[in-house]
Amino acid sequence: MELLRFLTIAHLGRRRTALEDIELAGRTIRQGEGVIMLGELADRDASVFPDPGRLDITRDARRHQAFGAGNHHCIGQPLARRELQVIYPTLLRRIPTLRPATELDQVPFKYDAVIYGAHELHVTW
Repeated sequence: MELLRFLTIAHLGRRRTALEDIELAGRTIRQGEGVIMLGELADRDASVFPDPGRLDITRDARRHQAFGAGNHHCIGQPLARRELQVIYPTLLRRIPTLRPATELDQVPFKYDAVIYGAHELHVTW
């Protein structure tokens, strides 16, 4: 869960329309007004995740917003969860010496795309 919170992959604000007047952080959002919600900012909220800029794989990060929420949750969520819970641990158990073949600063990341990630990651074992 912490990796999902810390490494938000979708850097595109979720657009929503207020269904009723609501008060948020001292401001009123009127019914019918549009809002853009940034999940990556919610996942850095210090009132929810203490020291949010630090990766802590022991953290309880169940309240992360990586997959959205409610009616607007990501339909790929079950597959992503299965990958994180089954596929990666199995891969690491079967190839315990698996590791990146290059330094992190040499990995080409997708900074210019809607979905964040690596263009490629060379590995060795």
